[in-house]
Amino acid sequence: MRQQKDLFSPGLAHYRRYPSPHQILPLRLVFSCIGRRDVNCNSARARIRNESFCNVECVKSNISLDETLRPLWKLTHYCGILLDWCRPISKNNHRFYKVSRFIWITLLFLLLFAIFSFEIIQLVKGIESAPNIHVMIPNILWSVPLLVGFIVQEQFLRYRREFLRFFKDWRALEIEIAQSNPDCVMCQSRGMHLTMYAIHAVMTIAGLIALGLDIFNHPEAPYLISTYQIVRETIPPPLICLIHLTPIGFTLTFLVIGDLVPSFTYYHAALAVNCLEKNMVKFCSKHLSSDRVLFVKSLANKPLINQNLNYFKTLPETSPYELDGYVHLIWKTYDNIDRMVNRANSLFGTFWVCSQGVILFMITSLLYSVFYYLDDALKMRSIDQILPYLLNFIGLTFRLISSTLISSHLNQRTIQFRGTLNRLLNQHWFQLSKPDRELLRSFLSRLSNDHLVASPLDLYNITPSILLSVLGLVVSYVIVLLQSN
Repeated sequence: MRQQKDLFSPGLAHYRRYPSPHQILPLRLVFSCIGRRDVNCNSARARIRNESFCNVECVKSNISLDETLRPLWKLTHYCGILLDWCRPISKNNHRFYKVSRFIWITLLFLLLFAIFSFEIIQLVKGIESAPNIHVMIPNILWSVPLLVGFIVQEQFLRYRREFLRFFKDWRALEIEIAQSNPDCVMCQSRGMHLTMYAIHAVMTIAGLIALGLDIFNHPEAPYLISTYQIVRETIPPPLICLIHLTPIGFTLTFLVIGDLVPSFTYYHAALAVNCLEKNMVKFCSKHLSSDRVLFVKSLANKPLINQNLNYFKTLPETSPYELDGYVHLIWKTYDNIDRMVNRANSLFGTFWVCSQGVILFMITSLLYSVFYYLDDALKMRSIDQILPYLLNFIGLTFRLISSTLISSHLNQRTIQFRGTLNRLLNQHWFQLSKPDRELLRSFLSRLSNDHLVASPLDLYNITPSILLSVLGLVVSYVIVLLQSN
């Protein structure tokens, strides 16, 4: 992998004062630092935190969260729709560039607010004269996403410094995990995140094309500024289309950011937990004899005579110093991951709850529209009337399911880690000393009582089972709407 300059530090010259990656302190010395609390331990950990993730030995195939979010960061950076949230602005940029960037973001913010205000006014006017709720669904579908885009942009601008600190700390955590676990590869998200980017890009472009055709075919629609005759006579249709599609395009981009940034963050936390699990299994397979474990299992089926009990007592135990330091290191890393996940729940919670709530609302409205026009479509033997609603329903359903499943990997990996640790404790029980058993049992209790899970604003936990609740909620609301009609 090509080496990149770390944007979170003064420059590459900062790294030249330190040894090369293969001269970094070996892992057993890090463990000994934990046991002895040696003075050099802090300097060793500082080198681990300051080392570039791309330069870590034996993990060049790894991909960090920074690199996963790079396409979104580049999109927001070069389009100028957000201040830099994942990487800080370069200090070498000219003042004119920074001023122009702030002016463009302010104009975009005002444009979003103006179009959203217009859509809300049209929605309120339409509700007064609408014969049924279905007539207002197009107005709702045009206005609600603008609100979410407005909220996402506001959150990223208001908490920009918190976002920068979060991703900087996350980068340091990934570097520490990679240095402590050189054989663990955390690149499982490469193919997945490229696929997700491609699918979201196709859906965004297709949505903009469909909305553009709708503007040209129905210029008198109440959710367009061309609904007023004076506007149609004054402004040409291409300019009207541009006025509407510009905020809609940026809104769709904000919606993608609101979905993928939290999802990929939780997924990388799941990869970190998986790395700890693999490292624990590797340590036990290396330092604990599997042959003796098999012999102990065979003795378990026989009566406990003195000879068997004497064998249990003569089993060689692992070095308490080795295992104690290793478990403490994994426990400390797990606590660091837990703290970062809690920060993510708080930092991403507001716009993620709004984004998923709006997607759920739009899915319900679109499904209701499909059933509303289904009878006419069957009579006319044509799906042209319900096709736009159906395609939007499929796209939004995919976004909701994919973001939920990606984020739920964190909960699944934590449960798997707890099961693996429980199995190892049961398998090597007679080879562990009593303090080591108590330590592992305490760690198991920690995993059971406070397991890692994506929980935006601590309102609900993101697990695969939540999709069943969403399905029941959507079906209930659709039935209520159809009965009211």
